[in-house]
Amino acid sequence: MRMKGGLFHRFREWMLDHAYWMTLGAVMTVIAASALYTRGLEQQTTGVQAAANAPEVTETAAPQMEATLVPLATLAPLSLHSTLRIGGTTVWPVSGGVIRGFDGETPVLWEALDCVQLHAAVDLAGEDGEEVRCVMDGTISGAVRDELWGWRVAVAQTDGQQAVYAGLAACDVTAGQNVTRGQTIGTLLERIPCEAELGTHLHLELTQDGERRDPTDILPDQPKGTET
Repeated sequence: MRMKGGLFHRFREWMLDHAYWMTLGAVMTVIAASALYTRGLEQQTTGVQAAANAPEVTETAAPQMEATLVPLATLAPLSLHSTLRIGGTTVWPVSGGVIRGFDGETPVLWEALDCVQLHAAVDLAGEDGEEVRCVMDGTISGAVRDELWGWRVAVAQTDGQQAVYAGLAACDVTAGQNVTRGQTIGTLLERIPCEAELGTHLHLELTQDGERRDPTDILPDQPKGTET
């Protein structure tokens, strides 16, 4: 009976030990599973928080820029008595059309000077005191006044040619000044002394490398109603 009691006692201790280790294993498994589950929840929470921190969309997604009006530098305002004629990169300088054309070969009579000579320029009709507009962008290369022509203003144009505006009563520009097409450079004289027979007009010359050229080659169409 003692032997049987000893075996029973050892068997009972073994069962208790086995149950202990089984219980301990189950507890460790539960702890590990709980840790993994908690970690997963933290990762999900972190992702949700990052999304929550994204910038909010406002009613105006971008700042509104204030509109700025930029005037065209090469266009001048219209005067009351003339019309600005625009063509390509040039403008018609005064209100009237050609009253004496370019001729670099055949001499013509200059009544005011009582002589015959070439007229390597064009004369454009205008009104006394009318604004004279720059034909093309450029730089004022000279501005002088003499008894025969009134004010003579020379413009070194951006196309490499030089234009001379003669017959001005007043000059609004100075040498070295940059000018743009359509900009007022002066006003017309009532009569050019050396061409007094033609009335109020602009005497316009054009040269390139010292050679006289016909200014109408770079001007836009002649204003309607001024054809001669």
